[in-house]
Amino acid sequence: MILITFLLLNNTSSASSKFGFGDLKMSNKVVEKFITYVQGKDNKRPSLFAVSTDGLEYNYYYCAYGQTCGGGSEAILKECLSYSRKYANGEECFIFARSWTIKWDNGNSKNVKFKSKMNGTEIRAKLKEIGFID
Repeated sequence: MILITFLLLNNTSSASSKFGFGDLKMSNKVVEKFITYVQGKDNKRPSLFAVSTDGLEYNYYYCAYGQTCGGGSEAILKECLSYSRKYANGEECFIFARSWTIKWDNGNSKNVKFKSKMNGTEIRAKLKEIGFID
């Protein structure tokens, strides 16, 4: 019984630890890619967006409209970390957004939603308002 409780608690905490938290300032490169991610193109909709804790590297996944997409968080975090090690400071990556919703919790950002019809200026303004860019 104790082992089952431990496994359930451990599984729950590791699932929630995939989402980023705390202060994050995104580089211009990451902001540009987040804009691309939010807007989607060619029958694609945002699925997951990951970012390194230093805000210098990222990775994102799309899902084709009409498809049911799920999972992928382990793979996207691993790929993002690989980019972080190769091109930046090797900082760990966490999920920043799922679909059009911010999952990174910096105290005023969690569950803020974006829309695919937003232009780059609107997306930047919203990111600035919630504290991800200066």
